Amino acid sequence: MTDSDSPVLVIGNWKMNLCPQAAFSLAERLAVESRSLRKSQLWLAPAFPSLAALTSINNLGAPQFQVGAQNVHWENSGAYTGESSPAMLQELGCTFAIVGHSERRHIFGESDKLVAKRALAAETSPLSIIFCVGETEEERKRGETSEILARQLGALFDQIPSPNRAKFVIAYEPVWAIGSGQVANPADISSAHQVIRDIWRERAKQECPPIAYGGSVSPENFSSIIELPLVAGALIGGASLDFEKLKEILSIAEN
Repeated sequence: MTDSDSPVLVIGNWKMNLCPQAAFSLAERLAVESRSLRKSQLWLAPAFPSLAALTSINNLGAPQFQVGAQNVHWENSGAYTGESSPAMLQELGCTFAIVGHSERRHIFGESDKLVAKRALAAETSPLSIIFCVGETEEERKRGETSEILARQLGALFDQIPSPNRAKFVIAYEPVWAIGSGQVANPADISSAHQVIRDIWRERAKQECPPIAYGGSVSPENFSSIIELPLVAGALIGGASLDFEKLKEILSIAEN
C-alpha cells in the first residue's frame, strides 16, 4: 500500500454487463455502503447506457462514491460516431474515465497513440483518467514487460509531456491475468509498479500518480495485493458485479 494518508481506490469496471435498471439497483446499494468509508473510495464504471442512472445517485456517498465512463474521446464534439466527449460525460456527472483497457487495445485495436490521445481529456476537462497499461503473456515470457510499459507510457508523454498527476491513476493490468483467474505474483506486481513509477518520474520529472493493480482481483486475494508497497488500489472486473464480494473488498480496504 502507498501513503497511509491516501485513500485506497476500489475501482469497479462493469464492462458490458448489467442493463440500466439492474446497474442502478446494485449501485444504489453500494452508494449507501460507501457512506461509511473513511480509508477508501469506490469508483464505478458502468456500461454507457447506465451512466445517467448511476450519476443520478452520485452524491449519495460523495466523495467516497464516484461514477465514471469506460472510455472517452479527446474532442468535446465532432463527427466521431460511437464516441462520447469529455463535456458530455462531465454534464452527466462523471468524474473519471478509463482509457487503454486491454480489451480496448487488443479486441478493438486501439493503438498506444490513440489511447494516449484519449488521455487528453484530462487536459481539456475536469475528468480524471485511469490510464491502463500491461503486457500480454507472450510479452511476459519474452521478458518484455518493462519495454511494453515504457512504450505505452511513452505514448502518453508524447501527447502530454507534463501531465497533471492529480488527475491520473495508472492501472497496471497484465493482460494474461484479466478474467483468467490467474493473479500476478506479488514480486511481479511490485516489479511492474516500480517500473511504472520510475518511468513516470524520469519522463514527467514529478512523483508518480497512484498505481492500481487489475487482473482477477477477488476478496480472497485483495488483501495480499493491497499490502504491497506501491499498490494504491485495484481495478476490479467480475467481483465488482457481486454486492457481497465488493462489500468484502471494501471492508478489507478499510481495515
